[in-house]
Amino acid sequence: MRETFAPDLAPGELPLEQFPDESHFDVAVVGGGPNGLMTAAYLARAGLSTVVVERRHEIGGGLATEEVLFPGYYSNVHAVYHMMTDYMPLFADFDFAKHGLTFIKPNAQTASVFADGSSLLLCSQVEDTKDSIAKFSRKDAISFGKVMRTWRRIVDEVVAPATYLPPVPPLDMIEAFERTETGREALRLTEMSPVEIVDEIFTDDRVKMTILYAACMWGLDPTDTGLGFMVPLLVDRAVNKGICFGGSHKLAGALSREIHAAGGLIVDNAEVTGVIVEDGHAAGIEMFDGRRIMAKAVVSSLDPQTNFLRLIGRDHVDADLVSTAEDWEWDKWSFFTVSLALTEAPRYRADDPWVDKAVMTVLGFDSTDELLAHWAAVADGRLGPRLGGHATCETLYDPTLARMRSGSPHPWAEDPPERAGARHHVAFLQMHAPYDLDGDAQTGWKQRQEELVDATVETWARYAPNIAGATILRRTGETPLDIERRLPNMVRGSIKHGDYNPLQMGTFRPSDLCVAGRTPIEGFYLCGASTYPGGLVIGGPGYIAANTVAEDLGVEKWWSPPRHVARFAETYLS
Repeated sequence: MRETFAPDLAPGELPLEQFPDESHFDVAVVGGGPNGLMTAAYLARAGLSTVVVERRHEIGGGLATEEVLFPGYYSNVHAVYHMMTDYMPLFADFDFAKHGLTFIKPNAQTASVFADGSSLLLCSQVEDTKDSIAKFSRKDAISFGKVMRTWRRIVDEVVAPATYLPPVPPLDMIEAFERTETGREALRLTEMSPVEIVDEIFTDDRVKMTILYAACMWGLDPTDTGLGFMVPLLVDRAVNKGICFGGSHKLAGALSREIHAAGGLIVDNAEVTGVIVEDGHAAGIEMFDGRRIMAKAVVSSLDPQTNFLRLIGRDHVDADLVSTAEDWEWDKWSFFTVSLALTEAPRYRADDPWVDKAVMTVLGFDSTDELLAHWAAVADGRLGPRLGGHATCETLYDPTLARMRSGSPHPWAEDPPERAGARHHVAFLQMHAPYDLDGDAQTGWKQRQEELVDATVETWARYAPNIAGATILRRTGETPLDIERRLPNMVRGSIKHGDYNPLQMGTFRPSDLCVAGRTPIEGFYLCGASTYPGGLVIGGPGYIAANTVAEDLGVEKWWSPPRHVARFAETYLS
């Protein structure tokens, strides 16, 4: 006789060995990444008995803050820049202040530094950005001010609120967007590539390069059409990034505490090996050791191949959905990241001292041709000889990430004020990189990783001369293979669980058979980054799934859509 597990067990994080052979919940969430935690937090507070099952030793997924260098030096190894905190319903619906969750948004956001010492700075204050652009082109400075007024309307009225509602079919959306001037401009941009959009607005090549980097750094193909509506969003967000004080993992911690407070449970070190399907209905999950969790709803934050080919199994999946999973395209590029522990923050050889205060600094490229050539090489499986990417000194605005001070006997030592040395820093330079380096992932990265770490540090030092010698206490490189090892659902280092292209966005993410989190398998739902609207910790997949599961299980929602979401629905969907 299998034991059953009462949903009213004391909430908290439960070791797997304390679980009975069989337990019963209303909702079982597979994967404790940001979207899985968000879905669980909403549903647990709605009164549904909820359990989150996480494969790793800790929750958070991409919300990871780890000691990648050595004890006392922490880095946000995935989610660094939080771009949608001012739009995510999550932050209005939960009181995270009581958990000490704080986001810092400096004015100096995205900088570019060039080989001749000139620099460009994109700030949250448009006038400051215009002043910086005017060094290169007064015409472009005026154009930036004008276009940002239009683009922020597109973001405020269309793209951002649509992130938190289920997608509608393309033809219906085109008809709806034709109703307003803002919608029509979003449609016009959709048919353009990022390069075409940038070329239409700006004249100076270094201005173009900076805007193009901001628009495409997360995976938009610079020359493809069909997703141009994302350019306003990504450029606007490039000047509105937030830093999670204390590390991005604090957001995961705040979500876990909300789940526990509502009576939910989190089980870690527990790999899910299958979804139990009975009479075409998802009835629960099975873990690697044979334990079973039965549930009215199973919600997965994993990728299409894991969900439909392995967990559910081909025998229970529609042939078209099997084909979608088999043909799923992973991100066109991943990242190679070099992290440094430093005795001082990077100081750039730039004509604007504010560059040293920027959240992110782009370096290595002096023109759009150089940038496009770099991306083309990455798409072809090559890296170098020109290296470039974006650098961030994480401790510039979050000193808690480096617990060491010069002269302290150990990382956690607290020197009295009269003896306290300068605080150490943690910084990284991250560049787009292929998974299959030089044709083979294992061999390519094994042979070239140390060489590329050296070359990356040398490149960085050309722009920030103090990044050299005794300033560098320790360094490490993380490859796309390392990303995949840490989080297996980031297949081939795919931080978004799948490429951004027209056939994998909107209602097609991951399939037009899976909309609003529902799937053809009754009781099985999706809430991950491979689900509309996508990755980058924007909160859309988790929020949409929570709404859908609550509706399908007939429970009253304690939350309501924020004003900007309700206004979008009234204007475009009614």
